Order: sequence, then C-alpha cells, then structure tokens
Amino acid sequence: MGNALSRQLRALALVFDYPGEALQAYAAEIAQLLTPLQTDAQCSAHTLRTLLDHLRDTDLLELQAEYVDTFDRGRATSLNLFEQVHGDSRDRGQAMVDLLAQYRNAGLNLQTRQLPDYLPAYLEYCSVLELDAARGALEDIALLLAGLAAALDRRESPWVAAASALCRLAGEDDWRGAVEREPAAADPQSPTPGSRDVRREGLPADWTPAALDATWAEEPVNFLGACSPQRPQDAVHVVQFHPRVRQPPPPKP
Repeated sequence: MGNALSRQLRALALVFDYPGEALQAYAAEIAQLLTPLQTDAQCSAHTLRTLLDHLRDTDLLELQAEYVDTFDRGRATSLNLFEQVHGDSRDRGQAMVDLLAQYRNAGLNLQTRQLPDYLPAYLEYCSVLELDAARGALEDIALLLAGLAAALDRRESPWVAAASALCRLAGEDDWRGAVEREPAAADPQSPTPGSRDVRREGLPADWTPAALDATWAEEPVNFLGACSPQRPQDAVHVVQFHPRVRQPPPPKP
C-alpha cells in the first residue's frame, strides 16, 4: 500500500508540474497508476481519465499556455501552498526555511527553480516518507487542497479532477463540504498588506485582468498627509522652515 501511494503521489506531482514531453510520453502509465482514484462524483464533468487524455492529446505549446493561464493567474489556483496561508509576509519565508529542513531530513535536496512550497515538490517529498508520515503530511495541507479544488472547479478546469484525487488521498473525500465549513480554504490571504479582497468586494473572478490589478494594488503613499490626486479633499500641510540661531563664537583665551 505504501509503495502504491508513493507512485500515485509522484504521478500526481507530474500532472501538476509544468507540462513537458515526459508528461505526454508517460500519460498512459500515469493513467494506470491513478486508476484507483478515478471515481469522483463531485466533478463528473472532469475525471482523471478525461484530464489525462487532455494532457496527452493537446498540442504541447497550447497545453503549456493553458497551464500558465490556470495556475499563474489568480492566487486561488496558485500551486505555491504557503502563498495561500501567509501571502508575502515574513512568516512565509520562515515556513519555507522550515520546509526545506524537512526535505533535507528526508534525504531530499531540492534541485529546482521552484520554491519549496510548490505543490509538485511537496508531493515528491511525501512520496519518500513512510506510509503514516506521508498520510500525515497530506492531511496537513488537506484544507489547502480543498480550496485549490474549489477554485479549479469554479474555473471549470480539467485539473480539478487531480486536485480532487489529492483531497481523497489527504483524507478529505468531501472537498466541497470542507470549503463550506471553512470558507478560508477558498479565500486565500491577500498577498500584500493593504491589498484588496476581490471576493468580499464583489469584484470579478481573481484570474481576470481587472481583479488581478485590484488584488495587487497598494494604497497610495501619503506623505505628511499631503493632498494626492486620489484624495483631493485632504488637508495640505504646509512645510515650515525656521532659521537656525547662529551661536556666538567661543571667547578667546
């Protein structure tokens, strides 16, 4: 059972990684490994079989463009796990340092340009752990996986089937229910202090250009309360200069 879980995690890591020729070449083998995870009543429109057929049969350049559009536009579908929890705060940096230490303790040396909280890297890490430890590591991110599945479902992305399969491996069979119980799973933290909350403000979906701009917009800098184009009614504080009092020279001895 442990070996089966390890192989499934590595297969799903490949499914979630940036698509290349290897993914398409081994799509049939990946499908065979993931056969036990095929059934999913929650997203019947997108199954693992249809996803893998899509990954195998789509022109590689088109598939890569689709991947970037899905996972690099919008925070809710980001594959960097700690971005969902910590945004760009200092806590995320420390969390990644701690995660790198866990990788090294497991005998892994991250050889990638991706950050350590990149989901495929985390799945590779889980795949080398003992069965109980692997399940525990997956359970640690179950709520984040539920949020990812919900976000992919809203976008009608075929990758929702893979996210749903990961949820089941993490012990969360009902990811829709998990999101309803914990709305924060589908509402990740703002990436920068003061940035706008797209969903609560009723703005467009977070992958649209307008919402992306709104999400990352920062409050205008207001020096000394001075008037700005965005705040024409603010009071203007006049800068006052006071002459320095010249000190008399010291008396000569």
